[in-house]
Amino acid sequence: MQNSRRFALLLIPAAALLASGPEARGQPNPNEPTALLAAWAAAYSSMDAPRLAALYTEEARLWGVTSREQSVGRAAIQASFGRPREGVTAVGVTYGAHGVTRLNESAAVASGHWIFRMTLADGSERQAPARFSITMTRLADGAWRIADHHSSFLPTPARP
Repeated sequence: MQNSRRFALLLIPAAALLASGPEARGQPNPNEPTALLAAWAAAYSSMDAPRLAALYTEEARLWGVTSREQSVGRAAIQASFGRPREGVTAVGVTYGAHGVTRLNESAAVASGHWIFRMTLADGSERQAPARFSITMTRLADGAWRIADHHSSFLPTPARP
């Protein structure tokens, strides 16, 4: 009986540590690929191209919603996100239905829907629903980075 009581007393601090982890505070676990998606949304909303590009591998590929060609490499991706946005004062993105498939310890794929938001200089807001697929890789230092990213606007629904 005394051993089981001692074991139970040892479990209480362990449970407290688990309950105070990132997930308990509503934050993604930085060791999971889902944290990279959250970081991407925050960086995109900041309109900080270097911060956003840092989430990609050096040789990553990006095919963005407004791009006619792929951006290849972190420098090209930074340039793509750093292009001027005439009349836009703020941007954001909200994830819709999406999923993350962990392929192994160092690779994951995410795909789904998101909605881009733009606030214009006159205060009006525009929204653009889109879809995405992102291939993520875990680097030697344990950090997740985007290796390949495609996003495109949702097509207009077909009329019945």
